[in-house]
Amino acid sequence: MDNSVYEWLRLLWRKSVWLALASGATVILYAGLLYLVNFFWMAYIETPVGQRFLTLHIVDISAIEGLQGENFLTLSLRVILIVITVCLVFGALSQLLLLIRYFHEGRGFSYRLILWGIPCVALTAVGISRTYEIAPVASLLLGLGPTMVLFNSCLRFTPGLLPEISTVFEGIATLIQKGLEKDRRSEPRYEVSLPLAYYGPRSSDVCKSMAYQISNHGFCLREPKELVSGDIIRFKLKVESDSVLGEAKIKWSKDLDTADRKKARSSRSGCRIVSMATKYRGVLTGYLSRHSFAEA
Repeated sequence: MDNSVYEWLRLLWRKSVWLALASGATVILYAGLLYLVNFFWMAYIETPVGQRFLTLHIVDISAIEGLQGENFLTLSLRVILIVITVCLVFGALSQLLLLIRYFHEGRGFSYRLILWGIPCVALTAVGISRTYEIAPVASLLLGLGPTMVLFNSCLRFTPGLLPEISTVFEGIATLIQKGLEKDRRSEPRYEVSLPLAYYGPRSSDVCKSMAYQISNHGFCLREPKELVSGDIIRFKLKVESDSVLGEAKIKWSKDLDTADRKKARSSRSGCRIVSMATKYRGVLTGYLSRHSFAEA
């Protein structure tokens, strides 16, 4: 357990350092790109074509002026943080739903760019638009470059750190199975022999046998006949003047296996676990609690 946690933390550290380095380099390069674009924009609007462009209001000038008022390094850092947050959340959900395994791992760059890059750009544009309250087109252009650079690194971050939904279900099932096995192991069993009569679905199907290892949940049968799921077992326990009557149905197959099979072939060394109805189980529990192994 400690080794698994150590390996997980080691993998988290390695991936975090790689993503931090990639993000830091992207922040610096994107800030430089913003300064360069701003320089060309200021030169463009001084030209007659630029002045006519502004008078036609083809773009939202107020949004551009608002972005120009910020420090471009700070703007680049904020945009990159939005890109990383959106792409990591998208990657985490994709990892949980098995999408990373089947549609990202082992795929070519063009495939990833189309199938994963476009959704990441769209989601990032929504995040930028809500943060800066600018038009969708401007948000799309602002986040396009950083998203194309970082989306693949963000999607590679989650595998190995987060489980898939199938792994979660398997883990829950394993815990439940271990809990049931623990309950059965801790359940008191009585090594007694008791003759039982079996009444199957066919009127002529009657057999006498012995039951042993009686517990609160039923019987373990020695050398049973070929039983059909649903066969009725009628039993009677009697010690001195105290007796218990009841019925039980065959539920589990031999060797304590919990598989519910419609047909279970007999074996000379095999056994069957008989699951009992709740009311009879309570009666048997009360009976066993009143009598010790020696008495039985």
